[in-house]
Amino acid sequence: MTARPSRASWSGPAVAAASGLAGKGVQFVALTTLALVVSPTEFGLFSLVQATVFGVASLSSSAFAVSAAASAARRRTATEGAGGAARESPLVAFAEAVRGRKRWFGVVALADGVVVSVGLSVVYGHPELALAAFAVGLAAGGITVTETFVGVLAGSGRTVSTAVVDGSRGLVSGLLAVAGGLWAGALGAAVGLVLLDAVVALCVLAAVARCSRRPGVEALLGSRPASSAGVTAGVTAASTGDRGVTLTGLAAASAGQIGPWVVLWALQMVGGLEAVATFAVANRFAALVLLVPVYLGKNMVGRLVIDPRSGRSPLRADRFVAIVGAVCLACALIAGVVQWGAAGLLTDRYPGVVVAGVVLLAAAVVRGVATALSMVCAARGHLRVWLVSDLVATAASVAVCLVAVSARGVGDPQLWLMASVLIGAVVCALVRSARLVRRPRSDRGPVTHL
Repeated sequence: MTARPSRASWSGPAVAAASGLAGKGVQFVALTTLALVVSPTEFGLFSLVQATVFGVASLSSSAFAVSAAASAARRRTATEGAGGAARESPLVAFAEAVRGRKRWFGVVALADGVVVSVGLSVVYGHPELALAAFAVGLAAGGITVTETFVGVLAGSGRTVSTAVVDGSRGLVSGLLAVAGGLWAGALGAAVGLVLLDAVVALCVLAAVARCSRRPGVEALLGSRPASSAGVTAGVTAASTGDRGVTLTGLAAASAGQIGPWVVLWALQMVGGLEAVATFAVANRFAALVLLVPVYLGKNMVGRLVIDPRSGRSPLRADRFVAIVGAVCLACALIAGVVQWGAAGLLTDRYPGVVVAGVVLLAAAVVRGVATALSMVCAARGHLRVWLVSDLVATAASVAVCLVAVSARGVGDPQLWLMASVLIGAVVCALVRSARLVRRPRSDRGPVTHL
């Protein structure tokens, strides 16, 4: 008789997700307050810096985090399935998850610095920010390390630790951003957002290096004695699969990030920094909705992995996607009410923010479903579906942006640029779900139901 996987519980991941959302909620309030304190032009410049810095950082951090969470979950499943001992320490689990990839953290940090500097100085036309942008981008490389560490915590089932780290990051970075913005303007706010991640990353890497030098630890990482051949096979398969997840995640995130950058470039072309600021303020509310699939997915991706002993996963993929979509819709309605209530404070400084908010909230709900589907792709190994859908969606979004900038008589170009975000999200979700549905049942597992 095949073993049945343990039933997935939403309580632990829900607590971790709620803690992370609470921290980001504080950050949202802090940055919205900043938008009401500084001038629209200054906030528009800060939004360009933030979008460039975090856009570049997200290319690697999301892929590394999902890969690390899946790796930790597979190791845990393989060890428990073979009657293994208690779970390993967080630092050992992190060191195992990034074996052979630690040097890439340095490469990612350097690439972040270069891309942020070139993006702000050349693409967005602010050469005076070149050196400062490089430094901020370099520090933002720490986001990849901390997201990977959080992914390991989530994948290995450490709900409380995940909640504490995620909640603290959002809370502290939001407060530091406001302090930096009031002290040094746009760049000061950007430094405040990345400072905590840089410090945490250095501490984690230093602790791992120190731990690895202890007698016996290297042997533990390199040639851990398995209680059965099943553990060894499971871990080897996990290592190979997770490299593919990381590379696909990097490629998909790179393709997906092009769309938002083109939107910001086009908004600056047609409406200046004030148009960028209006988009950024409206997008603050939509970004809260997108935190739902990120936090739930990060904490649940391990439960979507199919157990080779039973051919099933603890969590059905269709149930996961449906719940994420429902929660995203509920959050969008709440965010819309809050935005409507704050319209009196925002519309005088940021004209058109209410209409932009409606469009971006709708896009966030659809993008949330698409993100949940990407978690299924990562956990089930449907990597080509993940990548192709992002490429097609980006092409659709960029095409709309180019038409809005270059064509005449098509209506309000700023509204079309907002709509391009929604169009890209819809295309991504449709392509991703359609391709998953067409996959043979033997390939996608008995519980995908998509």
